[in-house]
Amino acid sequence: MALADSTKVDFLWKKLGFGVAKTAPPANKEAFNESIPSPLLMRGDKVWQSSGSIPGVKPSATSAIVQIYQDAAGGSNTIETTEDLTAPDNQTWKTNITDWIPTEFGSTYLVKIYVDNTGAANPQSTGTQLFQAGSGNEDGWFFDYQAGLLNFNGENIPSQIGTGVTGKSIYVVGARYVGPFGVGGGSTIGNLTVTDTTVSTSNAGSDIVLQVTGNGTVNIDTTTALQIAVGNTAQRPVSPAAGDLRFNSETTSTEVYNGSAWVNVGQDTTTITSQAFAGDNSTVAFTLNATATTTSVIVTINGTVQTPTTAYAVSGTTLTFTEAPASGDAIEVRQITATTTVTSLTNGIGNSIIVDANGVAQFATIQSLQLPIYTVTQANALANKATGQLIYVSNGDSGSPSLAVYNGSNWQKVVFGGAISAA
Repeated sequence: MALADSTKVDFLWKKLGFGVAKTAPPANKEAFNESIPSPLLMRGDKVWQSSGSIPGVKPSATSAIVQIYQDAAGGSNTIETTEDLTAPDNQTWKTNITDWIPTEFGSTYLVKIYVDNTGAANPQSTGTQLFQAGSGNEDGWFFDYQAGLLNFNGENIPSQIGTGVTGKSIYVVGARYVGPFGVGGGSTIGNLTVTDTTVSTSNAGSDIVLQVTGNGTVNIDTTTALQIAVGNTAQRPVSPAAGDLRFNSETTSTEVYNGSAWVNVGQDTTTITSQAFAGDNSTVAFTLNATATTTSVIVTINGTVQTPTTAYAVSGTTLTFTEAPASGDAIEVRQITATTTVTSLTNGIGNSIIVDANGVAQFATIQSLQLPIYTVTQANALANKATGQLIYVSNGDSGSPSLAVYNGSNWQKVVFGGAISAA
């Protein structure tokens, strides 16, 4: 026994109107009494990614988003359908293509239906248009835009295509969505391409912009790390903008563009923090905010600097005085902390001095090394001379220039030879 129409309607009412499964007839359970969710399936692979780019009026010519089917120029030919032989005679016709744009995008997307001879070249001109409401003889039609299917849903078939008529076909004029589909891997959203966990631009050279509204921030929700761009000096952006951040693999430093030059991040090599305590005439041990040593802190009491080791000592985070500060004494501890290890020096155009892992200073990216220039008298008068120092002496070789190296007691000249030559 076939299901009653009322049962079918109850199923649709509960499914479409309330998003729940039908478990009992209305006499037992109204739609609002059903409790098992049964939402419609939304296939990610069928999502029209660029539906927002469909114009409100059907265009006259095909674009990357909309495919036009018509007799006139600007699109593909009007679609000639094929009869569905599994349905009653001449009742259902297939376009064999899907994703026709429905009228919810605009009234001009309503498809137009024509009857003409099979194989007609211009059915809009030579055929007969069949209107959706029919001719007044219960011969209207319904078009399923998603399936691309035409069904004569009245009691009668139009006489132009009715029983006994041969050599005729149904033709469809309309528009289809042909833009990108899907929300999964490999999908495209505007100029963005998403593949698994990778977001890239479809057009070379385009920027990816994360833009917030008002006082919002861009939050990287992780406890691990944020990897920034990595490259050598030659791979810097051609036209950098102020705030551009990258890791220079050549200088092994993080650098930022300040609007006119690339500068290393964290150029300050030390930080100084201050912590205050109050004496009470009994407490000798005070807890610091960070680990320190006796020589890495400066301690004052009422503005007077205390002598390390003699007046106090530091072990870990504990500051211990030799004698307890008096009640009301203002104790200040200034802690000096090294924050950056400098392994290279780089100027604004990328010339750098690098100390490698072996402790060797490299001058590969600079033009030359400029030594200080002295006369013999000036060189001998220098204070704080140390073994190994190298200078240029303008008259060190009996009035001629030379290099000079200090050996611990005297400057020793290094005499120049002839001019350099490739021959």
